Amino acid sequence: MAEMILNMMMVFADAERKMIRSRVQEGIDAAIADSKRVGRPPFGYTVEDGFLQQIPSEYVRAQSSIREVRKGREKHATAAFLEIPDSAVQSILARAEANYDISFDNDQWQLERAKVDAGEKELPPLDARSEQQPPSARIPTEGSAVSEVG
Repeated sequence: MAEMILNMMMVFADAERKMIRSRVQEGIDAAIADSKRVGRPPFGYTVEDGFLQQIPSEYVRAQSSIREVRKGREKHATAAFLEIPDSAVQSILARAEANYDISFDNDQWQLERAKVDAGEKELPPLDARSEQQPPSARIPTEGSAVSEVG
């Protein structure tokens, strides 16, 4: 008797699981039909009312990361400097053109990286001040001077 009740409960649980899966899939299909974003948004974006919205500060950091990596810099070190999570690096580079309007070719990056490693190409160190602000926007700190040549 107990085995029969247990089997009935397993059948009901399985049916409930299938109904939940079906309802979730219907919701996803309806969102896609309404042209809404489904899934986790890319780095530099958020989802509002089902549509992607840029987060300007993160978006600019992602673009800077792509530009620097294209020069031959290490992917994760550059991302760490720009405070981009390691988990986002590969997806940023894989979808660089679609999400950030910058093309990225991993094969070309490998060539550039090999030049840097071989000493054929030298990259200046990443500098937070020059990375985030154009030279004309830099504010001199006490004891330093910014001179304009021109």
